Amino acid sequence: MSPLGLFVMGVLVTLLYGTGLSVLVYGAILDGRDQARHQAEETERAAEARVVRRPHPVSDDTTTEAGDFPAAA
Repeated sequence: MSPLGLFVMGVLVTLLYGTGLSVLVYGAILDGRDQARHQAEETERAAEARVVRRPHPVSDDTTTEAGDFPAAA
């Protein structure tokens, strides 16, 4: 093979390799953006979550009105 042919083949292989590698790098960049977006959404959901207190089944009011029954809550 002539030196020029060998050089052209080297350039073609390098371009092919660079194209394949750039696709992988671009995919990794997109995956990182997607992961950051998911983490931001989870952080927002966690910040919005509130603890809800449930009422007690029995009233704490022990005062009586018009009899021996506890007052209505």
